[in-house]
Amino acid sequence: MNDAFDKVFEKNPSTVGRDLKLNFKKLLEGNALDEKESTLALTAIGASLDLPELVKKGRARLGELDFSQEQIEEAVESAAIVGMLNFYYRFKHMVTAQSPEAADRYRNAGLRMTALAKPSLGKERFEMLAFAISVVNGCETCVAAHERTLREAGVPTEKIHDLARLTAVIKGIQGLINKERL
Repeated sequence: MNDAFDKVFEKNPSTVGRDLKLNFKKLLEGNALDEKESTLALTAIGASLDLPELVKKGRARLGELDFSQEQIEEAVESAAIVGMLNFYYRFKHMVTAQSPEAADRYRNAGLRMTALAKPSLGKERFEMLAFAISVVNGCETCVAAHERTLREAGVPTEKIHDLARLTAVIKGIQGLINKERL
């Protein structure tokens, strides 16, 4: 996965490009996440940020790491289900922040989310993806809820922090990719 953005970095030899390249390399090589966790996260983040090359490389590497096709698809599709919930809970947070009594009007989301009940990746891995995608989508409520769930499950703070940092770096790299379209 280290070579996922080589072309992007070659086209952007600026200080910003170098910073993002070094941060990406550092987070892949010397962090609290193991290769399976970082590859799952990168695949889900890539799907969430519409980075098809990252998703393609993620799918291939997950296959090499002995993930089933169902688990690989779940990692990619997690961006869709968690993204839906992020946008809903951002709406709910915005409305209730301005009008606390609105919490009663929007008590039940009423959205089907059975995919979250028994994920093929396991609860902890799926929570890690949900956390990273929630960071991408900027859902304060969801980030806090998934961070708390991960801590309660015994996931070390360093892993949670590295997931957030990895997400931030990929968001920055997406900015370099988008720059070419401008």
